[in-house]
Amino acid sequence: MTDQVETLLAEAARLPYGEARTVLAERALREAEALREPEPAIAARLALTQAYQYGGEPAKSFATFSRTVAAYDAEPGRFTEWQARRVLWQFKWIMSDMRRFPEIPLRRALDALDDMERRYREAGTPQAVYAQRCRVALHLGDEPAVEEWLHRWETAPRDDLSDCRACDLGGRAYVLASLGRYEEAVAVAGPVVAGQFSCGVQPQSILCTLLTPYLKTGHLDEAAEGHRRAYRIVQGQIGYLDDIGDHLEFCALTGNETRGLEILERELPLLERPPSPAQAGSFMTGAALVLRRLMETGHDELTVRRAGRDVPVPELHAELAAGAREIAARFDVRNGDDVHTRRVAATLAAEPLVAHLPLLSPARRGEPAGRIDPADTDSLTGVRETRARTLFELGEHEAGLAALREAGDPAAAMEVAKELADVDLDVEAAQAYAAAADLYRDAGELLAAGCAMRLRAKCVYFAGDDLAEISEAYAQARAVLTAASDMGQPDVGEPGTGQPDAGQRREAAWELAGLGYDEAVALERAKCYEAAAERCQEALDAYLALDDQIAAVRARELLEGLREETEQED
Repeated sequence: MTDQVETLLAEAARLPYGEARTVLAERALREAEALREPEPAIAARLALTQAYQYGGEPAKSFATFSRTVAAYDAEPGRFTEWQARRVLWQFKWIMSDMRRFPEIPLRRALDALDDMERRYREAGTPQAVYAQRCRVALHLGDEPAVEEWLHRWETAPRDDLSDCRACDLGGRAYVLASLGRYEEAVAVAGPVVAGQFSCGVQPQSILCTLLTPYLKTGHLDEAAEGHRRAYRIVQGQIGYLDDIGDHLEFCALTGNETRGLEILERELPLLERPPSPAQAGSFMTGAALVLRRLMETGHDELTVRRAGRDVPVPELHAELAAGAREIAARFDVRNGDDVHTRRVAATLAAEPLVAHLPLLSPARRGEPAGRIDPADTDSLTGVRETRARTLFELGEHEAGLAALREAGDPAAAMEVAKELADVDLDVEAAQAYAAAADLYRDAGELLAAGCAMRLRAKCVYFAGDDLAEISEAYAQARAVLTAASDMGQPDVGEPGTGQPDAGQRREAAWELAGLGYDEAVALERAKCYEAAAERCQEALDAYLALDDQIAAVRARELLEGLREETEQED
């Protein structure tokens, strides 16, 4: 591989998924193709397929993946062992995408699944194929086939091409929930919810899956906590557009239409560039249900800000409901049935499962709230967040932080910090994350405080070039996360109560792995390659121990680049 292509790919791997990373990977592929040598192009296409997948542009990955497979079939000897396994791993992404685009003929999708199975069986690893066949059967509404493939999926031995344990359990919980086997779904998901297994997309995805099962089985506090915990992670992220739709549906089913409207107005711009029709349809279905409930509860005079104008609720409801039905109809035409039309119709007509489910944590529902009823959590949360957000928009950052501290709501502080970071106000974002960490510590939630401190450290890194300050920020975050993972109580802030369980220690380990990776990137920028490699090795070891293969790949790529830099220095 030429130095230019290798440099571009290494630079891309250090960026978060999104437009900037994708542009660099695309440039690397253009450079590689100009060389007319197979090896650089292989590496670039694998990296670009991954960038498209995690950057919200899965449709573009069909072309890069197809060319990779064609190149492998023509000259398999050109691929390293790792690259050959990576081709098989990416097959899973493509199969999932084929279900999300009704433009792709069903026969083509089924043929691709047969091709995947042939390749996986040659590699001696069929478990992931059973999972894909189960999901296809669910997509088609073939319940007997779903049951058959689910059984094979559950009983087949795992291997290195299986999804990580967290996602594997998440997929099985989703199937069980879709079949109405809610108690089983909750049980299967238990280890992930408890933190025994986690990865880059878990537990937020599995908590979204459990929203309805929790309600159906009477686990109301768990449902509220699942919504709060998962939505904080996925908000504003286009790759979770379908999950956001599920959170909207949850709000409509629990008498939290006001909260649903707030989420809808915040996330509606994502609908302008959906990753896939399936994800757009899920979002529109949940949104239309929220809007219908608003009309039914006497709020049809409200408007929603969209594309520079205030759209009346009835008008937006009609538009989104029609859009959801249209996408469902396209899938039914593709599949030759009416499964998706019936599913969307049932959701659009759904009635609340709970008259009103308070979304504030149980321990704080009895707190006094002044001109507001403590049970009126929507108004309480709305006032707190509106006051702080208004102060931030006016540039009064210190006053905004003071308002967050006065409210005592760490979740609101985290949300404001994220919004500040999204618009590159890194100094202010670091302050907001620090405020959130203080509030979490005061509440005895040390792991959450550590997560906030990790994000603060990243903002400190983005905000300046003072290596001592950056290193101190990472050291502080590491101290809190390490304390959260210890069995004994830490001497950090106010002491908590009880002892962390195994799930908390595992989640802390995942956060520490991410912290190590982030610090390695910061140290690399400061040209401290040896120290960066040490941190990156720690992160890689942790990701492998946690069975997070995707994150491990990213850490391994960075580590290889750092070792090359170290060798060049020597």
